Amino acid sequence: MDRRNNKLAAIIMLATLNIDNLALIESLEINFSRRTNVVTGETGAGKSIIIGAVQLLLGQRADRSLVRAGADSCRISAVIELGNNITLLGEVNERLEHAGVTPCDEGQLIIARTIAAKGGKCFVNSAPVTLQLLADLGAVLVDVHGPYDHQSLLRPRKQLQVLDAFAGLAAQQQVCAERFEAVQHIDNQIADADADGPTPDKVEILKFQINEIRSANLEPDEDETLTSRHARSANSKHILEILEAARHCMTDSDNAVADQLAGLLRQMHELESIDATAGGTFVELLEQIVADLQTLTDEINSLAENVEIDPREFAAMEDRLGLLQRLKRKYGGSITEALAFADRIEEMLNSFENFAAWREELLQNRAEAEAEFLKHARALSRKRRRAATKLAKAITEKLCSLGFSDCGFEIVVEDAEPSTAGIDRVEFLFSPNPGEGTKPLRQIASSGEISRVMLAVKTVLASADRVPILIFDEIDANIGGSVAAQVGTELRELGDKHQVICITHLPQVAAGGHRHFRVEKKVRNKRTTATLTALDDEARRLELARMLGDGGNSEVVLEHAAELINKTAR
Repeated sequence: MDRRNNKLAAIIMLATLNIDNLALIESLEINFSRRTNVVTGETGAGKSIIIGAVQLLLGQRADRSLVRAGADSCRISAVIELGNNITLLGEVNERLEHAGVTPCDEGQLIIARTIAAKGGKCFVNSAPVTLQLLADLGAVLVDVHGPYDHQSLLRPRKQLQVLDAFAGLAAQQQVCAERFEAVQHIDNQIADADADGPTPDKVEILKFQINEIRSANLEPDEDETLTSRHARSANSKHILEILEAARHCMTDSDNAVADQLAGLLRQMHELESIDATAGGTFVELLEQIVADLQTLTDEINSLAENVEIDPREFAAMEDRLGLLQRLKRKYGGSITEALAFADRIEEMLNSFENFAAWREELLQNRAEAEAEFLKHARALSRKRRRAATKLAKAITEKLCSLGFSDCGFEIVVEDAEPSTAGIDRVEFLFSPNPGEGTKPLRQIASSGEISRVMLAVKTVLASADRVPILIFDEIDANIGGSVAAQVGTELRELGDKHQVICITHLPQVAAGGHRHFRVEKKVRNKRTTATLTALDDEARRLELARMLGDGGNSEVVLEHAAELINKTAR
């Protein structure tokens, strides 16, 4: 095996993709090349469905309308070969182990997803997983670039990310972000302290509240006991009337219950002298009733003696109950809560005594955290400024090969307000024509020019990009001619370091593929179905001829197609 093949053996790849009942696709199995794969076909044939299937496997939200008409569900699965890339295999297995999934066996990652009208399921290595895990795996394995990615490149924040990716500064930027968040955390503590900290008015209010509660000398459950006493006092006259009537009935009337029981007891004693058994039982029961009556009489007398009828004492009880109800309403709804509120106020007042020292400590912590952030941010900024010159030069060279023979491209790194990104703001400046002067990339109107800048950026970043699988969905829009041929060459060369999957309408780009697939729509039994075919050399030549605008009958066009393939392959 030669050196190039050794290199290819180490490439991570999407080896197999299976799609069942997704949109126009009934059943499809795709075996990709390790290098550059191109997918072509008429507009609307279903090329982008393939990219969409990959994105669904990478955690993209599913629209259930994607399920093929007449089917209950669709299923997508893929086998990703991780090869002998120990670093990437470690990253993947770390995510799997964190999710409780069996690590990859022999470097193979198997992902599957079903989508149905009532939900769906995701699997990794046959274990059910969350959609988030698919997204996490996709972030380290696959990078999808669509035609709308051009717009993201116009934003300075995205341009900063591109620069960091080129310079390999992701780890340093993360550290910088963590340091900035530490400063923000302390700022929030200071803001909360100032909001809750002591002011003369606040201290005065707190002291009034605690004095109001403490001076009341509250006792737990005092309100319940006092409420019961108040109820008795409020009805004391009626209570005494009831007790007096009961006492009269039991002991003081001419026909009192006590006298009747005494007479009855004498009769039972007489019965006992005649029938000891029956009489003795009755005597025992009556004696217990007489004793209980006496106990009842004593309790009635005791309660009658303790019924409060002093108007002054009753008024004092009403005042006390009013105070308790007011304090409960103000401080928590119960005496227990009011007492707890007072305890909290005391703690707060005590803390206020140490507030100045505590706030000073927070300010000192902030100064130290800010100094730590600025140390990392400045080091990051120096690396960015050095890398900006190298990246601008590399992109300029790549743009020259894409048709801008005398363009200008600069990367300006300016000071910015501190943030999680550091202390820099990045702006890409571009001049497609000599003598015009560079302008911010977002002010360039031509979509074709933006497309080529995006391609230049992506191909330059490919060497530094650790994501192994690159997917381009018609990213070559709005270009053509010799520039398109150069794009095909660039994508083919990308296949030396990454697996590339590219959907294209351009024959010059398609000619750069190591493996060529054609998507077609066919009608079977009055149903439209998208099919995909891996093309051999002759079929590929015919497909390129079709893309060149010929049905395959012109020898001149067929020769041109063969020439495109041979030229790009050199």
